[in-house]
Amino acid sequence: MDKEKTKDVIVIAIKPVYAHAILFGKKAVEFRKNGVPTDIKNIVLYSTKPDQEIMGYCSVVKCIIEPPEILWKKYGDVGGIKYTDFSRYYKDTTIGKCYVIGDIFPFTQPISLAKCKSFSKAPQSFTYLNKAEWKNFKRKKLKESIDRWRYL
Repeated sequence: MDKEKTKDVIVIAIKPVYAHAILFGKKAVEFRKNGVPTDIKNIVLYSTKPDQEIMGYCSVVKCIIEPPEILWKKYGDVGGIKYTDFSRYYKDTTIGKCYVIGDIFPFTQPISLAKCKSFSKAPQSFTYLNKAEWKNFKRKKLKESIDRWRYL
């Protein structure tokens, strides 16, 4: 398998409640701290325990970098997170990132960590994919279009 990594696609470790909210169109942005790249086009969603599977991916419209209080004012209502959890996540942080989610592509069959070729253990924050694996992910059979969920 091609070992060259993608530069604009990342895999993020995300709690199941937030991964599922993204995949069902209930969460329109993903909040992150510094350290995660800003110039990405797609986010692959690795749902942490108890799922421990790659559930699908989404495109990224843009990345906004602002103080957490500004991010909350602008995107809190579509962030799919309670203010108390948001505040705890950004405690002692002066700058945050907000990825605006575009198209959503849930997999019919999630991919177990054991079948992933790009990394052997769950990403702590994020990791890049091998280009060949990314091509395989894009070819996976997807669930019914998620567009209708955006209007619920």
